[in-house]
Amino acid sequence: MNDMQMPDAQPRPSRADLFARLGQIGDMHGFFAPVGARHHALYVQEGDTLLVTFDEVGHVLKHGRDTLPAGFDAVSKREWSLLSLVADGATWFRDDALFRFFDRLIDEDFFDSFDQVIFFGAGPMCGYGAAAFSAAAPGAKVFALSPAATLNREDAPFELRFRRAWRKDFSHRYANAADMIGAASAAFIVYDPGELLDAGHVAMFRGPKVTRLRFRGGGRDIGHLLEASGSLDRCLKAVSNGRMSRLRFAQIIRRLRQTNPDYLKRLLARALERGGTTLPLVVAREGLSATGDAHFARAMMTLEAEAGQGDRA
Repeated sequence: MNDMQMPDAQPRPSRADLFARLGQIGDMHGFFAPVGARHHALYVQEGDTLLVTFDEVGHVLKHGRDTLPAGFDAVSKREWSLLSLVADGATWFRDDALFRFFDRLIDEDFFDSFDQVIFFGAGPMCGYGAAAFSAAAPGAKVFALSPAATLNREDAPFELRFRRAWRKDFSHRYANAADMIGAASAAFIVYDPGELLDAGHVAMFRGPKVTRLRFRGGGRDIGHLLEASGSLDRCLKAVSNGRMSRLRFAQIIRRLRQTNPDYLKRLLARALERGGTTLPLVVAREGLSATGDAHFARAMMTLEAEAGQGDRA
């Protein structure tokens, strides 16, 4: 893919801009085509490893690196092949057209033509899609960030965030993602245990091939943190070469924890929620030293003033 010539990204790309760009890439390297009314599939044919990703138009426009689906960096650097399923809105990938699309891939032995297949998705919906549809390629690997297991009311009565999706049928065909990963050769599920609803879903992912990877302080958008810092590419590499583990994941995100402004701001917010000034001051000083962000300087001034008032009291 080193010869891929991609058009310059627009400052504020639109849905039409995104689809035009993906269409250009598909025309040069595979295909880009609608799958039913609310999904599109981008296929890039390159190497013997296939990365199957699940993404959503709004998320790509807001967070996508160079306005491309999550995981594209790994595809570019390692010359992997890519099959990216892009949802137009909160579809939760519950679509008969999408089921038929995967049925055709299975019938054509599409996944069997690769030495290795990795399914990836970030966030409740896209992580759900990656884990659920991995059943189409037995023996594949799964790397999912904060995935929902299902929105079936009986199986996940605690889930109240996605009420509009309750009307969708989660009772047939690639339904419960926690069940669908049973055919995977390895499944790595990343989550922040402090996000209780995410943790509730992740608790459903069980089995000898499942490894849960804790990312304390990662928050609700772990995918953005990993991709913005370059850590996602390293994670996918570790999954592909069989070296991913709890220790390896901790090593990969160590620098992110020390230097990423978004992560450190979230850490500071949690320290402030716990009360007191000692721990927040430590976090604010480390954040300012690592990033130079004025947010931490302002926090330090406020906290030092509060600490001074406490000493005089």
